[in-house]
Amino acid sequence: MEDNKSILLNPKEALEIVELVKTERRRLDLGMGPIGEKIFSVFRDNNIQLLYFALEPKHPNSLTAFYLEKYSSVTGIHSYYIAINSMVPLDLQIFNSCHEYYHHIDEIDENLHLRRFGDSDVLLINAKANRFAAEFLLPTETLATYVKKHNRGNINLGNWNNHALLRLIAQLQIDYQVPYRMIVKRLQEIESINMHVKKELLSIDERDSQSSYYKIGSTWNSHIFHKLNSITDKTGVEPEALNVILKNFDEGITTIDSTVKDLNIFNKKLEDFGYEIEILDDDIDEILDLFGDDK
Repeated sequence: MEDNKSILLNPKEALEIVELVKTERRRLDLGMGPIGEKIFSVFRDNNIQLLYFALEPKHPNSLTAFYLEKYSSVTGIHSYYIAINSMVPLDLQIFNSCHEYYHHIDEIDENLHLRRFGDSDVLLINAKANRFAAEFLLPTETLATYVKKHNRGNINLGNWNNHALLRLIAQLQIDYQVPYRMIVKRLQEIESINMHVKKELLSIDERDSQSSYYKIGSTWNSHIFHKLNSITDKTGVEPEALNVILKNFDEGITTIDSTVKDLNIFNKKLEDFGYEIEILDDDIDEILDLFGDDK
């Protein structure tokens, strides 16, 4: 969605994002090729747990994703979570998760960041996070090389008609598993298309199954294209997040109280995993003092 009030990064800020992406991709051993939904396993491998919630985005304030950092003063352990709304198409889930990853690595001391359906780039931090997500999933040099390979070594696509552009975008979407609108904006950012062409391409309803673009994408690779344009409707936490909590408890790193509270976030109890926890009378009294005795 375009917003006339959106902040545009200046050249220095844009370059900083490009360099940050190179650093992160190198640190994560990702190279400069496609990532797509593999990003979810990358997050898990780097101690970021994924949560899923299903909330239909009916209005601009509907939540699409959030980032949460939790610190235990008892154990000194930091826990990191990226939560994803599974009621938006998969390509947007991938993009939104990378947006939230920026808030994980930025230098701002923020334990919670919420991303809403109607958010635009009116705040610099959101503009940077969106540019990071786009650059992270489809780096500038990678996109430029891709365009040149399909355009006889030229970066400018000014002599291409809309049908040819839509075919190129569909190929990019399938190869890199990213949103259509993100690709259009990236093509303008590397000056492959001008603002007029960008506006024309953004006026297309790319998820309309009767549109030319949807038919082109379905022809290139029906399975991947339809998957990217479909919701996943997942809820809950991935098993690995629970495994981390239980492993810390098994190794004595976390206390019973801390573990119970952490599991409660996911509506789980120790008993659900076969633990038999004996609660002493003193513990019961403490709980009653904390929550009140209704007797």
